[in-house]
This record gives sequence, structure tokens and C-alpha cells, in this order.
Amino acid sequence: MVYHAPFPADLQQVEYVKLYFHLEINHYFDLPVLGLLQLRRELLQALKTIPDQNKNGFVEQLKQLLQPDLPDDPVLLRQIQKPAPALVISPDITQYGLIEPKQRIVLPVLFIGSGINVIDPFVCLIQHLGTQGLCHGSGQFMLEGVETEDGSGVRSMLWFAGKQLGKLTPPVCDLSWWLERQAYSGDSIQFEIISPLRLLHQGKPLFKAEFATIFPFLLRRVTTLLAGHAGVELIYDPARLISLASRVESLGNKLYWKDWRALIQDQGAQKLGGLMGNLTIGGDNLAELMWILQLGSFFNFGKGAAYGAGQYRLKYS
Repeated sequence: MVYHAPFPADLQQVEYVKLYFHLEINHYFDLPVLGLLQLRRELLQALKTIPDQNKNGFVEQLKQLLQPDLPDDPVLLRQIQKPAPALVISPDITQYGLIEPKQRIVLPVLFIGSGINVIDPFVCLIQHLGTQGLCHGSGQFMLEGVETEDGSGVRSMLWFAGKQLGKLTPPVCDLSWWLERQAYSGDSIQFEIISPLRLLHQGKPLFKAEFATIFPFLLRRVTTLLAGHAGVELIYDPARLISLASRVESLGNKLYWKDWRALIQDQGAQKLGGLMGNLTIGGDNLAELMWILQLGSFFNFGKGAAYGAGQYRLKYS
């Protein structure tokens, strides 16, 4: 069976741009395991020292991109207690260890709605990050190229080394058209988490979870991101969708906790980690939830989703 799941018509209003930044490493350096998931810290540090010639409005735009203010709309304010950036960075977490000179790291970045207007300042920030380094002052690089991907998945180079980097004009894609291309087949879905998924409940991490446990986090991520940065309100009855998720059939749970790194605090080192592995789910109730699962695979979810944590993919069988 091949099936195109229904989704809200308002998604036709949502636009995005998908870019791939090709970073050419200058010197040998040791990239820690999951080191590319710590780019939030590095980008914010680079923003503090961005050169004066790039400060013509760029800094304020980048601050709003990386650390957006709370919305003025009181309805949105109730939904969005801590706004997420209007971008999603999804690095390849299998890339770590000794990185050699001239070796490339490709950084996929999705810009959503209002984030599209900040692409040029973000390119300047990436170039400046190259002088600072990817990880604790190591891993300096040159921005060797910028590649774009259209809604059908076709990729092409927008800019490459040797060509003057001016204003980029990548194709702006329609999110509803992307969803229309996400047909699924089979009677079950494997929900495979490929970077640590960190979910907090009452301030504490979830070490175990079922689909019904994680779905509300996923629903909130998708809906608040699109409400905050694309101005679309998609869900008027979230309780009904959460109820549907509770009735999805669990066909196998192979999720496990993976320690990521130690966070040094005054009380000592606290280990950070997240859920990894996969869930297999099925049943008729999945059809109405599919668009949320598919968008979640595009946006990531959980703590640190904008910088690559909580990546997952869907496999149909």
C-alpha cells in the first residue's frame, strides 16, 4: 500500500529553504563524538566577535534568529514559552575523530518562514565561525561552498570557492509540496532516533518512553515552530491527536539511554544524554498523525533540536 496522508491546508502558506554549507578544514583537529551537536555555543560565541564590516544590521538579525524574543501576540505567548530558532541544523553525528586538512564537513541547515530573511547574515556568521573554529577554538575552516536543495530533493551549488560570494538566491520551497512527496507504504513504521533525544518532564530527563509519551513533545515542536515563524495555527484540538497517539499500536520498543557528555557544574559533573534506538508502531490511527511525524523528521525535536539533537527518520514496512 502507498498512501499520501492528509495534512492541514494552512501548510500551503509555509515556506522553507534548505542549504548545505561545505566547510573545508584548515588543520588537523580532533572532533569529539557528537561534537557537532554543540554548535549553538560556538555560533553564539562567534556572534559576539563578528567583524565591524558585517555589523550593518546583521548582528540584530542573527540574535533574533538564534535567540528569538517572546512573541507579542498573547495567544502565541501562551503556546510558545521559549521560542525556538527559525532554523534547524542537522549535522552528521557519525563524523568525529581526527579530521584532516582539506577534509570537508557538510552542514545541512533548514531555514523556516521568517528565518529565510536571515540567510545572508547567517552565511557571514558561518564564515566568521571558520576563523574561530568548530569546537573550543579548534577546527578552523574555509566556507568552500553553499549548496541548495529544492522540494523534490534535487541539489545544486549556489556558490563555490573562487566565485565572489554575493547575495544568495536559493529556491524557496513550499512545505505542503514537500509533504505531498512523503508517501508511505506498508502497515507499520519504524521510528529510528539517530541523535540523542533529550525530553524533560517536570525538569527531569525521560530515560524510557513509548510513542504515546514522546508524541506530545513532537506535536508541540512542530506546531509552535510553524506558529512562531510562519504564522500558521494548525491544531485547535491537540487533546484529540494526543488521544489518537495513545491508541497507536506498539510493535516493538528498542529505545535506550545513551550518555552524551559531562556538564561541569559547581556540584560536580552531571552526565547529559538522550534516547537512541527505534520504536516500531502501526495501526489505523497513524494516518491522521503522519504529517506530524514527517515534519518532525524535518525539524528534529526535544532539547537542542535546532542544533541537531533529536534527529530521527521514518522507515516503512
